[in-house]
Amino acid sequence: MELPSRIKRRIIKDHPQGDQQTIEELLLELMDYLKKTGIDTERVIAATLLHADGKTDRLLNCIEEVRVDFRDILMDSGLEHADWPDRLDAEFGT
Repeated sequence: MELPSRIKRRIIKDHPQGDQQTIEELLLELMDYLKKTGIDTERVIAATLLHADGKTDRLLNCIEEVRVDFRDILMDSGLEHADWPDRLDAEFGT
């Protein structure tokens, strides 16, 4: 399993080099969890990164928030509406 390339690019853009590998590993674990629940993984992973806003400690809190109720992170990041694919493309590229 691998993170989508645009998610990887965003990690590199937003987070210090020393944290990037750990962040990728944490998001892969989250992706595995989300796949088991049938939730759209890229949307939720992207929402987690957006809401974390480049802050690693905030990212850890966001991951916990997703495990409690993923809908909260969608609302916190602005990816809760039907236009989320367009917003994702605008924020992360294609």
